[in-house]
Amino acid sequence: MVLCFVALFVFAILGVFSAKYRVLAKEALDCVVRTVTLRPCESKLDERLHAKIVAKLLPIWPAGARVIHKNFQAFSLLLVVIFFGSMIYSGISVYNYWAYGNCNGPNSSEYCVFDAVLGAKGPAGLKALAPGVGPTLGNGSITMVEAGCFTCPFTKKTQPELKVFLAKHPEVKLEFRAFPIPSHANSSEAALAAFCADEQGRFWPYHDLLFNGSDYSRETFLTYASASGLNQSAFSVCLDSQRVKDRLQKDVDAGKAAGIYGTPTFFVNGSAMVGPQSVKQFEDGLAGKAAALVAGQGGSCPPPDLEKK
Repeated sequence: MVLCFVALFVFAILGVFSAKYRVLAKEALDCVVRTVTLRPCESKLDERLHAKIVAKLLPIWPAGARVIHKNFQAFSLLLVVIFFGSMIYSGISVYNYWAYGNCNGPNSSEYCVFDAVLGAKGPAGLKALAPGVGPTLGNGSITMVEAGCFTCPFTKKTQPELKVFLAKHPEVKLEFRAFPIPSHANSSEAALAAFCADEQGRFWPYHDLLFNGSDYSRETFLTYASASGLNQSAFSVCLDSQRVKDRLQKDVDAGKAAGIYGTPTFFVNGSAMVGPQSVKQFEDGLAGKAAALVAGQGGSCPPPDLEKK
């Protein structure tokens, strides 16, 4: 009888698209009502489903078909548990998305599938960041623009694959645009430090130190400045200057205008890629085949307007 509970929901959804499933949904409803009122189910729907499942499975997996046939009640109960567990989990995700802007919870940096499903936050809806603003790496004729956060674990995760891709494709130069995540400690300060290094022509060595490290205190920024061969006095003054704060704000404003919903985000040849990407995915983007890629290897850090207010 338990399979009728799952059948009711499945056939009710399918019934929206086909009249034949409405009949089955009605039959499943009658079976469920009779079951919960301790009356026998007269439709035999569960027996027909039992026979159909075993018959479909038998030609392709005889051993599995026999196991399911002998333990069909336990199999049905497992399906019910999985089904209602999924419903509960989906309900929690919907609430989190409504309350926090992320289906994984208030403090999560993981990618949320609702972003793409709802359309407005999918990669296809992003507007490319115009090149020619941030520091660049390489001399290629094709520019890949990266919007990243130095304290975002997903931006950090993609760096090794990105370096391999750039080494394989000298025709591509990388341009970095800062998009710090306020909920990450000292994310803006890290971006300011990188810009101060850029003023002394050492952006990329400093960029690598930030991504290879895990401490983002002012003391560490000064240590990195020394390791990068910077004038520490000028660097220290720069950290507190309004000009680098204004420069950072321009990057943040541009990222918001582009619709960026997670870091890292990459733009190249009309493709938008969100989240850590593999070398192959970067190459797909270069070929203009990655407009629909989302969170290639699991996750992205949400920007300021998607965090919990």
